[in-house]
Amino acid sequence: MTPEEYSLMIRIILAVLSIILSIFLGSGLRKIITKNLSKFGQAFASKFAEVLRYFLIILGAVIAFSILSLDIVVLTGVSIGIFIFVLISMRDIFSNYAGEIYLRVRRPFGEGDFIKIGKISGRILSINSQDVEIVSLEGEKIIIPNQFFLKHPVINKSSTIPTSIELKIVFKGLELDKTEETIMEALNEIRPELFEDPRIISINQTDDRIEVDLLLHIVNQRKMKWVVNKLSSEFHKRGVEIEIE
Repeated sequence: MTPEEYSLMIRIILAVLSIILSIFLGSGLRKIITKNLSKFGQAFASKFAEVLRYFLIILGAVIAFSILSLDIVVLTGVSIGIFIFVLISMRDIFSNYAGEIYLRVRRPFGEGDFIKIGKISGRILSINSQDVEIVSLEGEKIIIPNQFFLKHPVINKSSTIPTSIELKIVFKGLELDKTEETIMEALNEIRPELFEDPRIISINQTDDRIEVDLLLHIVNQRKMKWVVNKLSSEFHKRGVEIEIE
């Protein structure tokens, strides 16, 4: 066996060992990471571990080719170029994954919370690897990319301590079967100021009067008077005569 053949055989063995080692390390780390990150969600932990496993396998392959190559400098330069190209072309995807890591670790909100980010308000339906789904006050489903939460402040109205008030609203000249619908339409206009959905405690009819007991949980105590006035204004816009006690 010539020295060149012996050198080539050694390089082939080392290259194969490099790939085997990267696969072994990737599989081992996947189990460890999945176990330790499961508190942030099983799907997130599995996905993160899988990405790391593929990264190690690719790294092992690059090292293997570097060992086999006669010109390591050229191969390294090509590998770096490909890596930079992938980063640039997939920057939005990586930004969304970074956003998911932030949301899972920092946990500024959870499913079911009512939030406001920018000009968007709504209740969280789900938190995914690329986006967050919310439903607006109008019932529209809105998809927000995770990277959006890295650039804009989030107001979580479900994490504040609300001020609860009970209102008695007296309706005059309104049909009983239209009362609840009218109330919910008016309440929808002040929903962003409320900690959670308002609750109708009771509806009673006496003669031409309908008395409604309403429970509101207001986020900002200083806006209590504004909320009551806004609610009264919304009823008047709909041509409904009321008294608020």
